[in-house]
Formats: sequence, C-alpha cells, structure tokens
Amino acid sequence: MLANKKDVRKCLFCGRILHPGRVRRKGKSEEHIIPKWLMDHLEIRRLPVSPMRVHVGTRRILDVRDHYLETLTAGAVCGASNNGWMSGLEDAAKPILIRLIADPNQLTALTEQERIALSRWTFKTLAALNRSSTYGDPRNKHARSVPDSHLRLLALGRLPEDVIVVGGRSDSQRPLEWLQYAMWFAPKGVVLTETDRDRSYKIGLMLHHLVLAVAYYPSPQYRYFWVNTHHIPLWRGTKTVSLELNELADTSAPKSTSPQIELFLRNIFVVSEAVLESWGKAC
Repeated sequence: MLANKKDVRKCLFCGRILHPGRVRRKGKSEEHIIPKWLMDHLEIRRLPVSPMRVHVGTRRILDVRDHYLETLTAGAVCGASNNGWMSGLEDAAKPILIRLIADPNQLTALTEQERIALSRWTFKTLAALNRSSTYGDPRNKHARSVPDSHLRLLALGRLPEDVIVVGGRSDSQRPLEWLQYAMWFAPKGVVLTETDRDRSYKIGLMLHHLVLAVAYYPSPQYRYFWVNTHHIPLWRGTKTVSLELNELADTSAPKSTSPQIELFLRNIFVVSEAVLESWGKAC
C-alpha cells in the first residue's frame, strides 16, 4: 500500500523521496550538519549546544533544545546526496577550511575555484542548520526558511544568483557558534517591506576566528553591500554593488548571545536600485 502523500518525506536538497530502509542510495541518511572531520579537527564532538529561537524585540526565548554537537544531524537527507555530491564537497572544502581556521587572513588569498568551493560548503552547511531548526521549519509560520529552490540548485552543483556568501575574522574565544539573525538595515530613505523581510534570511557560522555567512533578500529591486573592512565577498551572485559606505557600520549593542556573529550579519545591507540611480544622478 502506498503511503499517504502527506506522510511522504523528501530529501531537503535533491527532492528524492526518502524510502525507508534503503539508506545507501535513496533512503534517509543521518547527515552530520557539522561534519565529523571538522568536529575532530576542533575537538568539539562533545561540545554542549543549546539551539534556541529568540524574539528579537523582547529577547524572550521561544524554544530551546539541549544536546551534544555530534548528535546534530539533518535527518531529511538522502543517501545519494550524503554519499555523493556532499561527500565530494567536504573533500574539496576540507583543506581550505583547515587553512582558514588557522589564519582567517588567508581569505583574501583564495583562488576563484577555492572561493566557489568554500561558498558551496558554507551554503550547504548553513542551509542544513536552518532547515533542521524550528527557525527554518516551513511549518512554522514565523520561520525564515532557506527556500527549496536554493537547495535544489546546490544539489546541482550551483549557487543561487540572488544570495551572497561572505567571510571574515572575529576575536571570539569560542570554538564554534552559529546564529540566524535576519535583521536588515539600509541607508536612509530605503524602504524595506515586511513581506520581503519575512522571506529573507541571514545565517552565520564561526569556527574559532573564522566567520562565514550567507544572506538572502528576496526583492530583485535591491542590491547587497557590506562593510569593506569586515567582510570578504566569496560569492557575489548578480545582486551586489560596490559601495564605500563604511560610515554606515552598525556598532549598536548586540541583542543575541552571539554578539560577534550578530554584528557581522547586521553589517550586510541592502539598497534599492532606485536609490542607487538617484545617487548616481546626484554625483
């Protein structure tokens, strides 16, 4: 008898139906969101983690889960993806990450091929974090989910053209942190709608002093820019613009328990094409 359509689960990335008991190829696979080699490299398999969702305005904790890092898995990933393109992506990104964790300043020395590999790994890892949390669960009406269309492109070996991936350095003493913080700031006169905000996301990951982040703002009429002294672009897509507006850097008091990632994410901005055009005419 066929399962009820509502009960059918599909792979987050490729969309294959997850057949019970057929793990190697088409069945459900336990994909470690933070890969085992990276946990071992950082010696953090038994690191206690407590992912929580917090209301930005009131700072009220909406939900929290306590477990060890090594148990953090993405259940809705098929064996074909886990043992196929994901495995190849880990092999490509591993030497790059080891080098950058030792010295984040090497971000500026990456080749274009290394930037693409690192961007794909960052996007895959942060998308899995997002969709495995209540914050990114599409069934949650307040979720900021990475859309299926972005995940499908990644499984095809591509990156979405409407996202950006950036890297940087922090002074954190913690071995690992992550944060989902989809707050957007824009130059004066730039109006951001709630509809676009609600469909956007910003996700950051910190590995010792290395910070990696992905950001998405859905409106095609807006472009991304960042604080040049803090962010190194790894994947620009087609929605970025070069602006020397470092005076816009947001240094206000953090509201989360991960202040360094929060400030890093805050200082990814958007500006509308209409405003850019008016600035050009003013010049």
